[in-house]
Amino acid sequence: MSAWRPDIAGRAGPKYEAIADVIAEDVATGRLGIGTRLPTHRDLAWHLGVTVGTVSRAYAEAERRGLVAGHVGRGTFVQEPAGSRADFHFETSFLEQDAGPINMSFNFPAPGEEIAAIGPTLGALSRDPMVGVLVGYQSHEGLPGQRAAGARWLARCGVQTTQDRVILTAGAHNGMSVVLTALTQPGDRMVTDELTYPGIQPLTRSCGVRLDPLAMDGDGILPEAFEAACRQGDLRALYTVPTFQNPTNIVMPLERRQQIAGIASQHQVAIIEDDIFSPLIDNPPPPLTSLAPDVGYYIASLSKALAPGLRIAYVTGPEGSTALLARATRISCWMASPLSGEIAARWIMDGTGDRILASRRVESEKRRQIALAKFDGFDFDCPKGAMHVWLRLPEPWRSSEFVAEARRRGVLVTPADVFVVGRGATPHAVRICLGPPRQIETVEAGLAVIASLLTEGPVAVTEIV
Repeated sequence: MSAWRPDIAGRAGPKYEAIADVIAEDVATGRLGIGTRLPTHRDLAWHLGVTVGTVSRAYAEAERRGLVAGHVGRGTFVQEPAGSRADFHFETSFLEQDAGPINMSFNFPAPGEEIAAIGPTLGALSRDPMVGVLVGYQSHEGLPGQRAAGARWLARCGVQTTQDRVILTAGAHNGMSVVLTALTQPGDRMVTDELTYPGIQPLTRSCGVRLDPLAMDGDGILPEAFEAACRQGDLRALYTVPTFQNPTNIVMPLERRQQIAGIASQHQVAIIEDDIFSPLIDNPPPPLTSLAPDVGYYIASLSKALAPGLRIAYVTGPEGSTALLARATRISCWMASPLSGEIAARWIMDGTGDRILASRRVESEKRRQIALAKFDGFDFDCPKGAMHVWLRLPEPWRSSEFVAEARRRGVLVTPADVFVVGRGATPHAVRICLGPPRQIETVEAGLAVIASLLTEGPVAVTEIV
């Protein structure tokens, strides 16, 4: 049964219209996601103190407006607003199907105010006499004003640079591809954390670059492991996520960052710093790039902080690297979307981005608190600002068994082996993402299933098999 409950107190006019109005408002703000099942007529009537007929009339009015659709025997569901793409089913097929599993396997951000913000921004753009520029070809680096906004965003992340050294890319993944194309040639060698963001492995393979793992401890990459790799003499670059390392959630402390940056500068090994999560943390340590500007390539995506659908990231590198990065952007995607870049720039410059980020941090913290309560007494990492939980499984659970049983019970999580580089040992752990479910009640339900598995152990699984 849906946990959605409208508040119609103080609203003028017929009650059925008030209920339909709240549905419209909550769809617009994202409180009601596409595919959400509304309460039954009888349940909502009891909650509001109205007749079942009033609720039936309200749902009929909402359906007339194109907000919901009723299905005999299943209920009433929020549908995509009329006039939008008929083939778009992202919310219901990719994240939250009414009868499907709870997807906690993708590191998507928790909902924020971006849905409420996008309409006014698009309206303002439609009235701008220069809007036509945004649907034409632009320079590979991005429009000047958008690059200036990027420089401002980088400054808030701790990297001081000028707009002429900022490149717009189509998200962090594309930014990584751009930097790899600019820096490497087939046969080159790179290193990364022994557990790392899995997207870097297919990228390096596509470039013909060998990727080797570096040993880690609780503070991140071990300096002696990096030093030994550098001394081999053929190392081109280090890729790392030093803030909320994916998947371990390690935030590399300042002293360790200084050690890693110093080694990279000494050996002239490039640092590819994927800093996608740092806006979510209070007072993060300085980026590695700020400590080694002569070798640092910094990628700051807006996907986790503002809106993943913008597909905008800002990339900067050492002095003299801009032309190489621009050429690599042309090779990979020609240019980032000027329209998306303009939305991002306006949000950064007018304060909308700050409000979206603040709202996302509030929602993320609510979800984190649920995780802290559910997993109390178990071995896990989920520091404030983190979007996921890194859960070390108690004996005798194995990662693959745990993931399979969670799936059987309707929850999707990610096994540790996905993050392993090379043929190293796989820890018995899973990553649990708190952002994908659109409703916080779904997050709580998914975490409850996982917590019950931790308590029960795998004995029941072997009996079933």
